[in-house]
Parts: sequence; structure tokens; C-alpha cells
Amino acid sequence: MRTALLALAAVLLVAGCGIDPQARPEVVSIAPPSTGEAGRSGEPDDPQLRVYLVRGARLEPVIRSHPQPGIDAALELLAAGPTRVEVLVGGLRTALPPQSLFPDPSSGDTAVVTIAVTRDFTEISGVSQLLAMAQVVWTVTEDPRVGGVRITEDGRPLEVPTDSGLTRLAVDRDDYLSAAPAAPAPAPSGAPRSEEPGGPAPGTAPPAAPTTGRRRPVPR
Repeated sequence: MRTALLALAAVLLVAGCGIDPQARPEVVSIAPPSTGEAGRSGEPDDPQLRVYLVRGARLEPVIRSHPQPGIDAALELLAAGPTRVEVLVGGLRTALPPQSLFPDPSSGDTAVVTIAVTRDFTEISGVSQLLAMAQVVWTVTEDPRVGGVRITEDGRPLEVPTDSGLTRLAVDRDDYLSAAPAAPAPAPSGAPRSEEPGGPAPGTAPPAAPTTGRRRPVPR
């Protein structure tokens, strides 16, 4: 009998320690998951760069942020490819195979940037290789100091496709006008923007003929 009373007392004690229900429900805020993708861009206040991806059979310029702007950063961002949102919503892609792209500092030529590629690059075929070259050339020549690009593999000049055929010489934007963006490239934040009456709404680009970008003589 005494054991039963002790057990009953223990049950009542546990019940008395319970948490009473709240009179009113309390709203708890939960932060949404991050949608950013590592390796795609830096902080919002970082300098901005323009790199070229692919939509359909033409280049599509996109803006990226990077703490250290320059050719190395531009190639790093280009090699990272489009974000998941850009693929699913914007229909963007890249013709470049997964690999790192770096300028060769030993070339000693600032007007023509030499970029070493891996065998994966040489195995791209047909239109895809021309688009991959166009992506690299248009991205690198965003730097006003650069007039052309030369591609090498194992230290030897690589034969690359252009609109006019194959070449081992340095190439520039004029060699890839068939893939030129169909509309003017978006300007990085802070750049002046036209505010003419009757012009397009902010954030939109008017239809335009393909741009050829800069036209500079390229040392061959």
C-alpha cells in the first residue's frame, strides 16, 4: 500500500512540473535559407566585372562582383559558369568545360593575353568550341589594356576556331562577331545611364544590332 502511494505521489509531482499552454500563440521568426552559391560572386560592395555566358547561340553578358578585379578574377568567375537561378530562370549556360583558366604571366605581353588550357578544352567540338572561345575572348578583352587573346596547351599555341576558320594567331572580338550579344551589355553599377525622355524603362535594354565591342589592332 505504501509503495502504491509513493508511486502516485511521484506521478502527481511529474505532472505538476509540466509547462502550461500559452494563452496566445507566439510568432517565431525563422530566417530563410541562403540562396547564394559559393564561388559565383563576392560581396555587394566589391568591384564589379562583366563576364560572358551563353544564351542560345549568342553570348550573354552578366555582372559579377569580386574583391580583386582583374583578368585573373574575370577568368575565375567565367570558369564558375552560371548560377542555378541563371540556368533555370534565365536559360543561361556555358560552353566551357569545367577547368581553371589563368593568364600566363611569362608571356610578357600586356596587349595580348596568353591563356593556357587543358586537354578538356581541345575536346570541345563544333559550334561549342567557337562559343567557348568567344566567351574567353569577350570576357578578357573587357580589360581596356587587352587587345587580343592567344590560347596555348602545354606551352604550344593551340589552333582555335574563328568565324573565318582555324588559326594559331592571337584573336579578338572581331573574330567572333557571329556570337556577339544581341543587345548592349549591362553596365556595372555606378556607370552613367541614359535618361532620355521616351527611352526604355530603367533596367531594360532596347533592341539593337549585335555590338562588336572594342575594335583594336591585335598583334599577331
